[in-house]
Amino acid sequence: MGLREASKEVLPKLSPEKADVHAWGDVQASFLLSKRVANCSDQTLQVYCDNLTRFQRDAAVTIMADVTPLVIQHHLTRLHDTMKSVSVHQHLRVLKTFYRWAVETGALRHDPMRGISMKVPRTLPRVPTDEAVRKLLAACGESFEGRRNKALVALLADSGLRISEALRLRIEDVRYGERTLVVRGGKGGKDGTGFFGAETAQVIRAWLGMRRDAQPEDFLFTDQQGRPLSRDYGTHILHRLSVRAELPYKIGPHQLRHYAAASILKQTGDLELVRQVLRHESLAMALRYAHLAKPDVSRKFRRASPLDNLRVGR
Repeated sequence: MGLREASKEVLPKLSPEKADVHAWGDVQASFLLSKRVANCSDQTLQVYCDNLTRFQRDAAVTIMADVTPLVIQHHLTRLHDTMKSVSVHQHLRVLKTFYRWAVETGALRHDPMRGISMKVPRTLPRVPTDEAVRKLLAACGESFEGRRNKALVALLADSGLRISEALRLRIEDVRYGERTLVVRGGKGGKDGTGFFGAETAQVIRAWLGMRRDAQPEDFLFTDQQGRPLSRDYGTHILHRLSVRAELPYKIGPHQLRHYAAASILKQTGDLELVRQVLRHESLAMALRYAHLAKPDVSRKFRRASPLDNLRVGR
C-alpha cells in the first residue's frame, strides 16, 4: 500500500476484541495515519511506508497473527544479504515502532519484536575533502543554473543545512547583516537559525543578480520559471556536478552537511558549536564528528608527546 493511498483511505475501527486477526493492510494504514497526525515529516512517513510494505511482501503477511519472531528474524536475515547493516537496523527500528504501536492500540495482543535486537552499526560519515568541495564549486559555471548550483553547494557546505531546509528558504530568510538564515520547518517541524560566511554571501548575491525580478517572498533556489526545486532534483544537481568535476564518488547533500560539521570541528575543536550550527538535540550526534578530527589530533600530539617532551627536557 502506498503512502498516499494509506493516508486517504477510510480506515476501519481496530477493535481489541478482534486483536491478531486484523488485516495487516488496515493496521498499517492506521499506523501511518497516526504518524501523520503526530506531525512526522513526509520523508519519515515514506520510510515507514516503504519498510513496512517491503516486510509485508517479503513475509507474505495477511493478518497480524501471521507474524512470529521467527518470521521477523528471517526477514532481517534476508535484508542483510542485499543491504548494509545500518540500513537493516533502520528496518528493525521501524518494525519495533510499528509493533509497539499495534500492541498499545489493541490491534495485536503480543509484540513479536520482543527480545529481537541488533547492535547499532558504528559507522563514520563519509566526508568530502576540501579539494573535492573546491572542484564541485568550480564545476558549476556562470550560467543561470551554474550560479544557482554554486550558491546551493556553497550554502550546504558552509551552513550544514539539510537539503530540504535549504530548498524551503525564501529570499527574505537570508540576513546578510547578521549572516544568518531563518530555517523554517526543520527536522521535527522545528524552526531555527542557520549561519553562513562572507564567501557564501557573495556567491548567493551573484546568484540573485541573475534574478532581477525576484521578490523577497520568492524561493531562494528556483528553476528559470521561478519554480522551487524538489529534494530529489537538488540531489541530482550535486550528483551531476560530481561527475562533471571527475570526483571518484558522487557527493550528496548530507555529505556536504557532514563536511560543514567536520570542518567547523577541525577549525575550532568546539563540539557544542557543531551541535548548535547543525541544530542537533544533543551532543551525541555531534560526537560522531570527533573521530573525523583525528588528523588534527595527530598533529597536536606530535607537539605534545610526553616522551618527546621528556627527551627535550633532558
